[in-house]
Amino acid sequence: MTKTNWQGIHSVLVTPFLPEGPIDFPRFEALAEANIANGADGLIVCGSTGEFYAMTVAERVKLFEATVKVAAGRVPVLAGVSDLHTDIVLELTRAAETTGCDGILALPPIYAKPDLREAEHFYRRICAASGLPVMLYNSPVRIGVNITPDLVARLAEIPNVVAIKDSSGDIQQVAELCQKVKGELAVFVGYETMIRSSLPLGVVGVVAMAHQLSGRLVRRYFDACAAGDAATADRLEPALFAIYRCFKSGSFYAGIKAAMNALGQPVGIPREPLLPFTDAQLASVAKILADADVAATIKTLA
Repeated sequence: MTKTNWQGIHSVLVTPFLPEGPIDFPRFEALAEANIANGADGLIVCGSTGEFYAMTVAERVKLFEATVKVAAGRVPVLAGVSDLHTDIVLELTRAAETTGCDGILALPPIYAKPDLREAEHFYRRICAASGLPVMLYNSPVRIGVNITPDLVARLAEIPNVVAIKDSSGDIQQVAELCQKVKGELAVFVGYETMIRSSLPLGVVGVVAMAHQLSGRLVRRYFDACAAGDAATADRLEPALFAIYRCFKSGSFYAGIKAAMNALGQPVGIPREPLLPFTDAQLASVAKILADADVAATIKTLA
């Protein structure tokens, strides 16, 4: 039996910024509320999609507080605590607990590219700093470190390690991971495009980027895949996959905001080091969305 009931769609929130730079908290709170209304089973604040790397510790703590306030116990809130400095990760972990978050999401040490021994030491230290449940986060493309299924199985021995987000994009690794830990940890994939292939393996949820910009599209798609409703999944899949093509039209996290803005959900532009999409990139996003009738598909699910 797994240690947690976390499952389904855990939406990782973007952080809207005002033109002059500060966080647009009213817009952020409205976005968090819309995510819940559209069927999110959990919220993740200050993940990579939320541009944690471009914010101060104080800003991130304020976002933890804002998300907890909006969720009001309706869905779990996970705080992204990843950082280059272990001391800052520890500080954020303590802040997540103080502000009332239900758990944390933590990458292995970023940039440093630790080996597996060092990654294990890091996670054990973070887990010892708080009693909050922990979702491990494997993102080898961005971090340069692959948290192997064997390492995950060892980390599963830690009482407050309860879940893992696997963004390897490797269905073979996901299958091996589920074989090793699905009775102990809640296994999530990091891309909605893997929902259909991964649920039969024992995956219980997705840390979702597209949910926040697509109304009930991801909710309906997830439920259809879970129920084996191939007809509905087939109908919705082109729009979902088109959204992911938009993300890949430039820098991934800038692409998420570009797609949201194009679909009438203004969230501003990314903070540097990322830049807003160029006119050519925006035109590409608009064409992708139009060719797949994404807005029309979303409207049918309202």
